[in-house]
Amino acid sequence: MLINCPRCGFQQPKDKYCAQCGVDMENFKPASPPAWKKFFGSPLVQLSLLVVIAGGVGVTLYQKGQRNLERRVSYLKSTVQINSANNGEPMPVSALASDTVAETPPTEQASQEPAATDANGAVTAYKVTSPQEVAPASEKNDKDKKDARPVASAGAPHLVVYYAEVARGPLNRIVESSRRTGQFMNFNDYAAGILPKMDEALNAPHVKILHKEDRPLNNSKTLQWFYGLKDRRDPSVEIGLTTFFELNEMDAGNLRGNLEIQRTWREMNPSGQVEIQRKSFPAIFEIGGDTGFFMSGVMPSQSNLENDDELTAMDVYKILRSPQFRMGDSEFVIFVEFEKGN
Repeated sequence: MLINCPRCGFQQPKDKYCAQCGVDMENFKPASPPAWKKFFGSPLVQLSLLVVIAGGVGVTLYQKGQRNLERRVSYLKSTVQINSANNGEPMPVSALASDTVAETPPTEQASQEPAATDANGAVTAYKVTSPQEVAPASEKNDKDKKDARPVASAGAPHLVVYYAEVARGPLNRIVESSRRTGQFMNFNDYAAGILPKMDEALNAPHVKILHKEDRPLNNSKTLQWFYGLKDRRDPSVEIGLTTFFELNEMDAGNLRGNLEIQRTWREMNPSGQVEIQRKSFPAIFEIGGDTGFFMSGVMPSQSNLENDDELTAMDVYKILRSPQFRMGDSEFVIFVEFEKGN
């Protein structure tokens, strides 16, 4: 009968001592391997380590992508330029967010159409339209003249913007759908991203459209409009949201550019005092076909205004009356879609 030496593995007939190394084979007890060797030698541990490493690599790549996207948006927030009528030269967004409206040549001055007046006839709310957007009078009907808004030609491409109140459930599904596209941005105070199947999102239950803005895309590279009113405590300041679009490229079915929402609002500062604050929410978009874009988190849950009733009389701000919105059960969401026309 042949046996193997427990120490050196030499094969030999059964005997007390190994013929090769001389060890007492009957009494030999091999040394126990170190605990770390036993631990890492376990197949289960090895598989777990592989999963952890793969997950770590995935998280690292995702975070790197998010950082790259955040850097792009940070760059956009600080340096993106909205085209103005200043001899074709671009004007920084920071200039558009200043306390006063930048001066333009008299023939290209932006129009301000009164949208509301008080009991004494004083103007309290404005809709501001950039000079590039004003269509010739012959192309406007009576309602368009009143709203100072351009007429969207049936065959021309146009940008459609929806301001909506969305319950948390549908909003969570919108966010998850956008995440799957890989083009989703989530910051501390707002989120934005590409949204596939825009029509399904707009027609989902518990999505309430507050206002629809339809803007033709003729030769204009920049679109902007404002909804708000003069602050009663400081009439030199207008409270509300300004929407900016800078169109970079438009082909047969896709639209690429920059979107920025600028908010002027009475908000509580870190010391607990309510004061006028200006914030900017920029994003990069590329939409077309069934794909749209959304942004959420840009509307505070209260106005802190003395003339709150005047603000909430506007369609865009009716959400401030919503108990669900004030309790955090719904959110103010801006949807954007591109219709290429015929």
